[in-house]
Amino acid sequence: MTEPLKKITIIADLFRGSYKEIAEIYYELLKNDYLVKLIETPRNPSDREKLSSSNSDIYLHITIGDDFIPITGGYNIAQPWHEWTLYPTNWIKLLNEFDEIWTASEYVKNLLLDSQLTRPAYLIPPSLENEKIPQKTNWEITNQKNFFFIGEPHFRKGHHFLINGFLNAFPECNKAKLTIKTSAKCHWNSPREDIILIKEKWSRKRLLREYARHDCFISASLGEGLGLPLAEAIMAGLPVCTNFWGGHKSIVKSGGFVEIKHEEIIQPFTSNPAFYSEGQKCAYSSPQEIAKSIKVFINTSMSERKKMAFAAKKNFLKTYGRENTLKNIHSRILEISKK
Repeated sequence: MTEPLKKITIIADLFRGSYKEIAEIYYELLKNDYLVKLIETPRNPSDREKLSSSNSDIYLHITIGDDFIPITGGYNIAQPWHEWTLYPTNWIKLLNEFDEIWTASEYVKNLLLDSQLTRPAYLIPPSLENEKIPQKTNWEITNQKNFFFIGEPHFRKGHHFLINGFLNAFPECNKAKLTIKTSAKCHWNSPREDIILIKEKWSRKRLLREYARHDCFISASLGEGLGLPLAEAIMAGLPVCTNFWGGHKSIVKSGGFVEIKHEEIIQPFTSNPAFYSEGQKCAYSSPQEIAKSIKVFINTSMSERKKMAFAAKKNFLKTYGRENTLKNIHSRILEISKK
């Protein structure tokens, strides 16, 4: 039987919060069976040349755009997370230089193929069952309903739609509360005292404790390659309210969430022109649709909310549970070893 390759270098954008988190998850999954290193993505030919002399068997790249450059001397795997419906042509050209692609959702896998990817693509997600997230144990709702969202202050996260949807659902102040955990990069203010913007840096432990304190995790994001906060909410047993589009379709299924209706529309602008490809689309949930879904949620019974949370977690673990993801990773590495 072929022995699996042993030396793996995880190359990741450690300055990007979610990318760092995913890279660390892969590191924890692999470290007991392989010789694993976790390093920052090299930004110039000199650094890449130095890395090629490390004699790693596999290089797993978790980055974006023009930084997807293979390292000579090893087997290169790219893991892109970009969320729009088309990848820029130049990005696909770079990805086609890799030996293979791993994706964390069927959505990303399919959109890569639609964008003319020619390299083999596999659904090899990380386990999202690694941390002990405090569990929600009470699904009763008090007079003041508590909604929660996590997201960087970027237009893609749909804060503006979510805030206005909340205001539409609760025209009177202090009938409910919306807490948005964002970052110090956020320079805008809350329009009302029952919409709380948290801009401070939290420890991972503090962040994970927060989910169980709320009644519902709600997201009106225009696009997600997967949706880590949504996944964490499900793992905490917190009912979720979101759209059924993009990476979310790998996380939630009917009966496990309250759906926010959306329209698939042309993606009109981007934070960086290099990220744009003509014809890209996104999921637009209007404030009116968000308000409707909020009202659906608050009219559910306690037993319905509990049932929803349990169903969501059970479905989620089929793909992102530790046992299944480890099995998939080990099997794939063994196949690579046979080449």
